[in-house]
Amino acid sequence: MERVNTQEVEKRALLDRSEYDAVSKRLKELGASHEGMASVKDTYFCGKEVESFSEIEMRELGSFSLRLREQSEENKRGEATLNVKVITKRNDHNSWEEHETPVGNINEAAKILKASGFKPFCTINKRRSTYVLDGIAIVLEDIEDFGLGIEAEIMTSKEKEEEAKARIDRTLSDIGVRKDKIVEKSITNIIMHEKARF
Repeated sequence: MERVNTQEVEKRALLDRSEYDAVSKRLKELGASHEGMASVKDTYFCGKEVESFSEIEMRELGSFSLRLREQSEENKRGEATLNVKVITKRNDHNSWEEHETPVGNINEAAKILKASGFKPFCTINKRRSTYVLDGIAIVLEDIEDFGLGIEAEIMTSKEKEEEAKARIDRTLSDIGVRKDKIVEKSITNIIMHEKARF
């Protein structure tokens, strides 16, 4: 079935351990539904001709990120997905068009991407704990060799992105995430600046 809402609106924040624990406790107090824990391995791809992160940092309309994800949840069979996020407003990393599809064989999918002119340039491993509160997906992340963070997202339409951003801001405030902790772009963007290799 085709996704009706393809605009992903999200905001993220960096947390220290005490903030991470306090947010987790607050989510439970507010009755958020805990959707489970997962181990995630994200591998990002770019064109083979790319030599630096500045060439692909997703600023202009139509610029995109291309990701293969391996995810395994407790007591569930692992799954893989191919995902693309496309900038729809210059320099806006809080809202973009997103498309995703399951992948039957992640190794073959990687070979297809490489044969089609792409190469991997950054891999991120993390443990994620996912909650849902008032229709907003909230993910607490423990990112290997980096630190702790939170991501809050809503899938919506392009026309409703500003409303979605306001809802996320209110929810982050309600669960104790300070405005000065919210990152301008994404945690992934910060990690790529440190770890991307071409």
